[in-house]
Amino acid sequence: MVKNRSVAMVVILSIVTCGIYGLYWYWCAMKELDEAGQSSNMPVIAQFLLLFVYVGGIIFAINADNNINAIRGAKGLPAKDNKIIWIVLFILIPVVGMALVQNEMNEIADA
Repeated sequence: MVKNRSVAMVVILSIVTCGIYGLYWYWCAMKELDEAGQSSNMPVIAQFLLLFVYVGGIIFAINADNNINAIRGAKGLPAKDNKIIWIVLFILIPVVGMALVQNEMNEIADA
């Protein structure tokens, strides 16, 4: 089940804790999306560990988009293709990418 979180709090806590909450959020988001969507191309622990070599944000963006679209399909909602924008944002400004992914997660949690 995907948990509904405040987008503003995700951003604020990530900045205030110097990224520590961001790591916690990544773990929770990866786990929730993987369990609900089951469309990831690798295990959650591997995705999380790749965050520390910077390529993990790209992999997370791809897997998050796949899982969110799988959940959307299961709920009868139209799919959105956000991979490219999320990849660019997770490379340049990860906290904005986190906010957009959390916003999509909130939309499917409410549906």
